[in-house]
Amino acid sequence: MGTSRCGTVAIVGRPNVGKSTLLNALLGQKLAATTHKPQTTRRTLRGVVNHGDAQVVLVDTPGLHPPKRGLHAFMIRQALDAARDVDVLAFVTEASTRGIHKDDDLVLRQLEREGALTRPMVLVLNKVDKLKDKGQLLPLLKTWSERGQFKALVPISAQKKKSLGPLLDELARHLPEAPPMFPGDTLTDASARDICGELIREKVMLELRQEIPYRAAVVVEEFDEARRANETKPLVRIAAVIHVEKDSQKAVVVGKKGERVKAIGQRARAELETLLGCQVMLELFVRVEPDWTTSEHGLKKLGYVRPA
Repeated sequence: MGTSRCGTVAIVGRPNVGKSTLLNALLGQKLAATTHKPQTTRRTLRGVVNHGDAQVVLVDTPGLHPPKRGLHAFMIRQALDAARDVDVLAFVTEASTRGIHKDDDLVLRQLEREGALTRPMVLVLNKVDKLKDKGQLLPLLKTWSERGQFKALVPISAQKKKSLGPLLDELARHLPEAPPMFPGDTLTDASARDICGELIREKVMLELRQEIPYRAAVVVEEFDEARRANETKPLVRIAAVIHVEKDSQKAVVVGKKGERVKAIGQRARAELETLLGCQVMLELFVRVEPDWTTSEHGLKKLGYVRPA
């Protein structure tokens, strides 16, 4: 048996490169919200993977983008704090025929200003399955390699779950020698209540278009597991509130005769039942919290509290 290694790995990068999809793929179970829309992830989420003699504690982070105020500032701070406090960085970008994206350089500069680039960094070149000509991969890897910033470069497809083993090998190689932080059967240190809230918000984002998904927050107000252990009919009761900023947004979320919020609930319930392994009774409500994405009071009320 080899030397035990254990440590934390922040999954960082610009929005919409597949960071949360990668976390879910490495865990073998969906915990993080994923959509085709950028900035789906708002908070860090930790998942635990045991790989050989190593325990890899993965930290999914919001996509890094130019600094703004309010909710955007909260998201950026979440990502940068995580990057500064881990043992290894997994820098995720896309395989593209256009070469290195200009926003990748922006992200790297943000990480450098935080002092995060002193950690070992592995380049994760995601979405290689979308390259029509696989011969384009080698020049792209060569371009990244010439920068000399990375301990390793690993091309993968998180969506197709390709080359995840080699990626875990590289991440584990750079972790410190240490005993496991969590018991072997631990998948995450996040509560089921919080994960359910994020998965409901994912369905809000998928059902709604334009700007409304970015103005919506989900707060789980009731999470009743009293009947979860029932042998004949296990059940969890969940009541959650979808908060938006305006009455006009509320009308869109509710939909004609409540059809839109009903559709959100149906999509969410199916996924929550898979996650919890039992029947779920889900109630959704829609409320207006004016300008919550930009007001300090609104952000705190909905749980987006910036670190001191």
